[in-house]
Amino acid sequence: MDTTIYSVESCIQLFFSTFTTATRAECDIKAASLVGGPVKPVPVQGLLSYTVIAGPSQADIVQFRAGRSKLDMNIAKLVHTRCAPKCSYHGQIGGQFPLSIYVMDKLDGLCYIQTRDMSPEGKAELEIRQFRTVGDLARFFVAAWKQPQRVTPTVINNLRHELEVDLHRLSQKLPDRFTGTLNHIREYLPRIFTLPFVITHGDLNETNILVDDAGYITGVIDWAESKILPFGMSLWALENVLGYMDGTGWHYYDNAKELRDEFWRVFETNIRGIQEEVKESIRLARMVGLFLRYGFEQDGLARGKVRDTDITLRYADAFCTGGI
Repeated sequence: MDTTIYSVESCIQLFFSTFTTATRAECDIKAASLVGGPVKPVPVQGLLSYTVIAGPSQADIVQFRAGRSKLDMNIAKLVHTRCAPKCSYHGQIGGQFPLSIYVMDKLDGLCYIQTRDMSPEGKAELEIRQFRTVGDLARFFVAAWKQPQRVTPTVINNLRHELEVDLHRLSQKLPDRFTGTLNHIREYLPRIFTLPFVITHGDLNETNILVDDAGYITGVIDWAESKILPFGMSLWALENVLGYMDGTGWHYYDNAKELRDEFWRVFETNIRGIQEEVKESIRLARMVGLFLRYGFEQDGLARGKVRDTDITLRYADAFCTGGI
C-alpha cells in the first residue's frame, strides 16, 4: 500500500456511497451512544467498514461493517489470545443496506505501514524494529499451527474444487510469465491438504498489523475475511513486511534475506522442527495464497476478475514469477 496517495476522507466517502443507506453522522451518533464521545475516525480505514475511536478515554473502537462482511472473532480470539481484540456485537444500523455494529477494545500500537522510517537517519533503528516485527509475526503463525481446526471431508473437497477453479482461471488469463509457477502449484495442489487446517486471516496486510514503537506486534485487526484454510495460505503477509511498494514498483529491503531467515528460525524453533517435505507443502500453500491475493482483483469478500494490466500486476510480478 502506498500511503502517499491514501486519503482517509475519500475512503470514508466511498464506503458510505457504495455499501449502505446509513450516514456517517448516524454512525457517529450511534458510536457515542454506545461508549461515549468524542468520536473520530481511525487514520486507516478498511474497504468494507467504517471504524472510529470513541469513549471519554478514547479506549474503544466502534466498527460499522457492510452487511456481507460480518465479524466473528470467536476462533481468532481462542487461537490468538494476545493479538485479537475482544469484540461484542451491537445490532445494525442503516435500513435497506444496513451496517453491523461491533465494539472492540482499542489495541495499542500503530498500523505497521505508519511506522516505517525510510530516512537514512532512521535506518539502524528501523532494522532493529524489523527483526522484532518478523519474530512476532512468526509467533503469530506458530499459534495457528499449534491449534489446528477440525474440518470435514466435504469441506476439504469443496475447497479443493474452489482452488482448482481459481487457479485454472488464473492460468487462462494471466500473462505467460506466470505460467511456469502456476503449472507447478496446480500439479502439486493436493499436497497442501496434508497441512494442518488453521484459522487464516484473510487480509493480513501492513494496515492490519499493529506494532509499538519498538517494533513488537501489539495486535491484528479486521478479521472479517478469516477462514479455516491449509496452513501457509496467508504467508504473503511476510512479504509485505520485507519491503514496500511505491510508484516505481516493489522494493525489498537490503536486509530482506536476513529478516526472512529470522522469521523461519523463530517459527521452526517454536514448533520444534519441521520435516523438509512439510516445508515444501508450506511453500506451495504460500504460493497459492500469493496468486489468489495478487492475481485477482479484490471485490470485498469475493474474488473479482483476473488482474490484466502491468500496474495491477505489480505485486504478482514481485512475488509470483520466480518459482516457489
